[in-house]
Amino acid sequence: MQFMLIRTDNGDRAAAADPRAVLDDLLRRLPAGQVAADGPGAPALALAFAPDADAVRLKLWPGGEAVTTGPFPRAERLPAGFAVFEAPSRAAALAWLQAHAGTDAATVELRETGCPGGCAGIPPGAAGDDACYAILLRSDAGTERDAIPLQEKLDRLNAFNAVHAAAGTLLAGDGLKSTARGARVRVANGGASIIDGPFAEAKELIAGFWMIRAPSIAAALDWARTLPYPTGPEVEVEIRPVALIAPPGAAAGDVSARLREDASVRAEQLDAALRAELAPQPAWDRP
Repeated sequence: MQFMLIRTDNGDRAAAADPRAVLDDLLRRLPAGQVAADGPGAPALALAFAPDADAVRLKLWPGGEAVTTGPFPRAERLPAGFAVFEAPSRAAALAWLQAHAGTDAATVELRETGCPGGCAGIPPGAAGDDACYAILLRSDAGTERDAIPLQEKLDRLNAFNAVHAAAGTLLAGDGLKSTARGARVRVANGGASIIDGPFAEAKELIAGFWMIRAPSIAAALDWARTLPYPTGPEVEVEIRPVALIAPPGAAAGDVSARLREDASVRAEQLDAALRAELAPQPAWDRP
């Protein structure tokens, strides 16, 4: 199973989190390689975002949009970074996180990745020296109940992702299951406690992400406008500059066979969607 470890800003969601500290904190909580059959694997992807003062929010609805620049209200700030990794089960991931929580007061959130309905994730690709941006899909009542989108919407999203992944613009992406499947590990007073989901503060939650190459945040905003979001019809995303990226699969030789297999399956799904998107239409189906 794949999970996302989400780092808030030490519980207070400060507007100016240090990206290096965020990334270091995420990586120290997970192993550099596969540790055991019942333990987690190395992160397949780990990101730290620039402070939300550099971010933009895009809200879309039928026939309109609104764009808001950061910083954002304290109660609505999204995570400072996250890491995607594999573990045999939710219980195994939580046991590891609790045992390796450290002593600094902090809260991290564990979420299961994947779209309700089974859309294809994007296996992480290397960013090189290009500027990268994350498009973070904000949670709503539908995503928090794991509402399954219409299949035609999932097909459209898969085809869009496939085209942009093949072009090298889209570097990573996946959905998240609802917080009812998640948990938080809170470190305080020298101990680590587990708080099971669901969580009520939807304005601080994400339901999925895309990571793209783009020359500017304005270009990333334009790209986000074109996404065929499977949720909606009202959608809100936050575009955040990615300040730091840990190499995919922290140590390439240590990425587990199951993670490689999962990436291969997802790549095949994307390839199939791309072929369907580019295939000639039958004469009777052309506009």
